[in-house]
Amino acid sequence: MKILIHTQEGSVETFFQDNPDLAARILKEIQSTRVFTGDTITIAGDYSLTTFAASRVNRVDFIAEDLPVWKYPADILDVVELCEDEFREQSHLNDPPRLERRRRSKQSGEFARVFVEVEMAGGARIFLAAEIRVGLPAERLQRLRTLFSAVAVHFHMREGGTAILNLKNLVRVTFNPGPDVTPISAWPAHHLSGGNGAGA
Repeated sequence: MKILIHTQEGSVETFFQDNPDLAARILKEIQSTRVFTGDTITIAGDYSLTTFAASRVNRVDFIAEDLPVWKYPADILDVVELCEDEFREQSHLNDPPRLERRRRSKQSGEFARVFVEVEMAGGARIFLAAEIRVGLPAERLQRLRTLFSAVAVHFHMREGGTAILNLKNLVRVTFNPGPDVTPISAWPAHHLSGGNGAGA
């Protein structure tokens, strides 16, 4: 098993555990929503002990077989990582006439894919696709806000494994398409997408 620790400053530290029993014990003890709730994250090897300030860690990756199946909030079926090119192609950001409008209604019980761009402290960006079951209009906004207002969110990585984001270090999150219900406090303005001048 590999463990990758991504800090706000952009460094990535890699640790490994090749004893299957010890790797299984680590995974059994981990709860995705509690990784960042303490003051520190400590990893002890045979020759060294490394401690990270949890508040300075943006992301922890776990790469192994038989990873735990951590649950999502109600009606969130899955969250997967995309590269930026996949994200822009699948969300149609590169083809503005095909962008799905935020207020395009779907029937309750249908499935929908929402593309999510996350910016973390230090400037790191993560591109995600979330599969959701469409509830009542007022519930759709609440489901997405609940997912990204928690302490942490986990997702499946492109090349295998599971990552956990520290949402205490979240700077920005953009949904495409956004929920069809507008938050009361939202400013009514269009997003000028970086690089192509397209409004969204």
